[in-house]
Amino acid sequence: MKPPAKLARNQINRRLRKLQGFAEYTQIRTGWINYMRQAMCLTLSKLAELSKLSTATVQQTEKRELMGKVTLQTMSKIASAMDCEFIYAIVPKEDLSSYLRNKAIEKATKIVIEADTHMTLEDQRVSNDIKTRIQRISDDLLERGDIW
Repeated sequence: MKPPAKLARNQINRRLRKLQGFAEYTQIRTGWINYMRQAMCLTLSKLAELSKLSTATVQQTEKRELMGKVTLQTMSKIASAMDCEFIYAIVPKEDLSSYLRNKAIEKATKIVIEADTHMTLEDQRVSNDIKTRIQRISDDLLERGDIW
């Protein structure tokens, strides 16, 4: 898959940089529904009424959230009932450009080592510097989006 154009990559990186660092604040021991329900002084029954769900369903949803088994649709519905926004994102742990570069280098290294092994077995040593070859191949892989 061909990588996005440079302008699109810059926009993606800019957006992701704004989101990075928020991950440490996303894990709430009681789950977000319960956490915000308590913070807003909402009882289970009042939240059930606002979300047009049964009290048992809201209570079960709070439990399912803790288990990671609640749907995005349900989270969105309950957030809306509490007059909140539901935010969902997948954010890389490191800078996207660096991540892609590292994956390309990793794959290029495997390719060069495998090629060198075959060339050595055939008594045909490659004289070019291994780092230069890895860099050239990783640039090509990255350009084509063939890093996996």
